Amino acid sequence: MPLSDYSLNIRNEEYPKGNLSSQNILIEYGDYECPYSRLGYRYVQKFLKEDTDLKFIFRHFPIKKKHPNAEMCAESALCAGDQGKFWEMHDLMFADNQNLGRERLEEFAQELDLDRRKFHVDLDSHSFLSWVQQDFRSGVKNGVNDTPTFFMNETKYEGKLAFKELLAFITNHKLS
Repeated sequence: MPLSDYSLNIRNEEYPKGNLSSQNILIEYGDYECPYSRLGYRYVQKFLKEDTDLKFIFRHFPIKKKHPNAEMCAESALCAGDQGKFWEMHDLMFADNQNLGRERLEEFAQELDLDRRKFHVDLDSHSFLSWVQQDFRSGVKNGVNDTPTFFMNETKYEGKLAFKELLAFITNHKLS
């Protein structure tokens, strides 16, 4: 299923990873507390190491009914991103996504040597909540109802979360 124009547009403030000049764009909608998103994270890490012609975008899709801290985690990643450490915070949360409460996120902020006062102010004032909500709305608009959900160059992955199948999907939907 093709992405709508609304969601395909990569916002300037997003944090792309991989080959930033690539036209091959893999978008993941994920939830930091979701064990399946954690598995998807591991797969994406492998893809980015092996494929030099892939740009990756992570979009926040916190499923608050299942994961009560997911929205705060997404905001924390963006607070860290505002200090140049989005991917570092992203990686820490997915490395061990158990008990991702406020205290744990503050420990991560300290570990990353973030300006903790700014981190607290941004998190407490929900400075990045609208970004998280925009990501969530774009996912809903494009048929995302669970995490992780992947899109490769406008096409939604409909298969099971298995490395070989997802890799084949990415390969088959790459631009020439």
